[in-house]
Amino acid sequence: MAYIGKSIESGTFSVLDTSGNTYNGSNTTFNLGSQVGSPAQLLVSHDGVIQKPGTDYTLATGGTQITFTTAPASGASIFIVEISGAVGGPLDSDLNGSELILDADGDTSITADTDDQIDIKIAGADDFKFSANAMNVLSGSTLTIDSGATIANSGTATGFGVALDDVSTGDAASTLATSAGNITIDAQGGDTDIIFKGTDNTTDITALTIDMSDGGVLQTRAGIGFPATQVANSGANVLDDYEEGTFTGGFSFGGSATGIAYNRQVGIYTKIGNLVFVQGYVSLTSKGSQTGTAQLTGLPFTSSSATNASSAGSMRVAQLTFANDTHLSLHIESGGVVLTFGDTASGAGSTAMDNTNFANNTGIEFGFTYTV
Repeated sequence: MAYIGKSIESGTFSVLDTSGNTYNGSNTTFNLGSQVGSPAQLLVSHDGVIQKPGTDYTLATGGTQITFTTAPASGASIFIVEISGAVGGPLDSDLNGSELILDADGDTSITADTDDQIDIKIAGADDFKFSANAMNVLSGSTLTIDSGATIANSGTATGFGVALDDVSTGDAASTLATSAGNITIDAQGGDTDIIFKGTDNTTDITALTIDMSDGGVLQTRAGIGFPATQVANSGANVLDDYEEGTFTGGFSFGGSATGIAYNRQVGIYTKIGNLVFVQGYVSLTSKGSQTGTAQLTGLPFTSSSATNASSAGSMRVAQLTFANDTHLSLHIESGGVVLTFGDTASGAGSTAMDNTNFANNTGIEFGFTYTV
């Protein structure tokens, strides 16, 4: 008589070859010749009696063996059929909390029972839990997202935020958020700092701390670096340059240094913004024969275009000749990098000093500031 009914829409029945197994009333575990994901995938006949999964038998060794609760007797007739895939039609019914096994060895699954959450098990471990608006990582210490493309949040016009919340300590949640192209880091706990760490070669260091208990003061581990070439900023309250270094001071008379020889030429400077602090010592072994205004040359930066662009400074002079009641003054010429010595008598105008006021062994020790 022909079969009347609906044929299997998907899935297969496969008779497993168990001919190599020995049933002797002692052995309980036998090879299946296949890997099976769940005991429920097997239809097992023992001497014509259908066995109950989980009670009469279980799976062993990752689903490649079957273990009977009672050892089959010698000469037992064992008949095993594997049911693979969905039998009877597509999976379109209510699972009603049943565990959905996803892989062949039965250790990866999805379950949704009465607690309004979805549990995902991978390789035998409960890895993820999904509930309303939340995902929890249940095992391991790191969640890895491996993407070859940009991970973007485009579902809202109000921005994107991540709450960095240590639930175990009860601390206030800090946040990392974006809005209108801006990135906001918010350490919400009282007096909690924002700390930037990294690895210098092989040493872990704290490079920068923003101290919230001190009103947001920046504390750096190794100072603030400025580029070798200044990137000027027009803001009045912006520090855009800092530099330290040395320079070689010298003399000229009437703009010429011909014939001048030196014993020592020492100069150091610190530049902060547009203000330069200089100190140095210049001493002669020969003043040469040039005439004209005496100037100190070699300053490290060109001065401001404003006349007298230096602040008050100090000098100590040895072996310098000038008239009685003469005052030694100094200023930086407009747009220049030289220092001019003026001879100012009481009640009289200023007259520039020249070669005649110097001796061959004149030495000048100086310290002053000027603007650039």
